Amino acid sequence: MSSMPVLTGTKNPILREISIPIVKIDKNIGKLIKKMGETVKKEKGVGLAAPQVGENVRIIVAQINGKQFLPMINPEIIEFSIETELGEEGCLSVPGEFGKVWRSKEIVVSFWDENAIVKKLRLRDFNARIVQHEIDHLNGILFVDRLAEVLK
Repeated sequence: MSSMPVLTGTKNPILREISIPIVKIDKNIGKLIKKMGETVKKEKGVGLAAPQVGENVRIIVAQINGKQFLPMINPEIIEFSIETELGEEGCLSVPGEFGKVWRSKEIVVSFWDENAIVKKLRLRDFNARIVQHEIDHLNGILFVDRLAEVLK
């Protein structure tokens, strides 16, 4: 198993599409998740969304608590805290670019694990930021799109 190339560029059409939900978890989904995990580790990232490796499906992997990468299938944020915080972000798909983005300080995310079991996680601070950033990718949004909101 090897890593996959990461798509780059703010005008890349694949990175601008809304990803489709997974309806069934099969061997191909498992292989994709494994490759995504290997890719994000190789690239020294903290998260990766399937569109970043050319797959228009709703899967992310996120490093939670600085430990192993947690795959999330069909992730959906079901609760956002009112409290927000400004923090610096970068992105493997926008190499060399960094900027400050407002994100909710705490979220609750619902997702399927690799066995199609629905899970819910309450995440705070950097963990919440990673998941919000990666779910944005599933909706065709790059962090650079949110930079302008900081300047207003």
